Amino acid sequence: MCGPELLLLRLFVLMLGLFGRLAASPNGSPADSQPSLSASSHLCGGTLTATHGTLQTPNFPERFPVPISCVWIIDASGVVGPNSSIVVYLTQQYVLSGLRFTEYMYYSEDFKVPSENVFELSEYDVTNVPWIKFNSPYLEIRFTMEALYGTHLRALDHLLDVYGFNITYEVDKVKPYQCNALQCRFLGHCYAKQDYSAYYCDCYAGFSGLDCGNGPLCKDSHICENGGTCK
Repeated sequence: MCGPELLLLRLFVLMLGLFGRLAASPNGSPADSQPSLSASSHLCGGTLTATHGTLQTPNFPERFPVPISCVWIIDASGVVGPNSSIVVYLTQQYVLSGLRFTEYMYYSEDFKVPSENVFELSEYDVTNVPWIKFNSPYLEIRFTMEALYGTHLRALDHLLDVYGFNITYEVDKVKPYQCNALQCRFLGHCYAKQDYSAYYCDCYAGFSGLDCGNGPLCKDSHICENGGTCK
């Protein structure tokens, strides 16, 4: 085949390739020009082998790029046993969805043995679950989100412009006291101490107490009548 016939064949192949790329894109532009969920994966994720640490969205507590997909692997294969587990504390959890926790008995790039346990964080869990315990030696934490708006916790004046999460994990027993946004009454941030020995509420200005329940009006000890307690 040569001459005009070869030229027509090459043109036909080029048109097929272009048609395939357009068909793969919902808006008719080339598919590889569309952002993929893995486009921001280099900003977060990784393998964690320390016995404690934090996981956070890029730029926390500011906006992060979307769409986004992050995968963290907590490898506690040398630590998890009868007296310890992987415990994730939802200390500063402001996204209402997108987090999925999957346990593995073994995890490597080319071979994985999943456990039966998969936990996907719901909007209810964000305020009602301060910690999650996993007994398998490997934990995959996967975060995916396509849009920022309508996907975050909002409360009062102090939590109207926070994005993402900054959560803590430990390979240990569950601490006797934990906190999250709700347990700090949305009036402070929940933090782990520097040595991870305990968790506490760091209250906003004007608020105090273990759960930040003492407000500015409570400075007047007589404000509550009939034996009431000011909160």
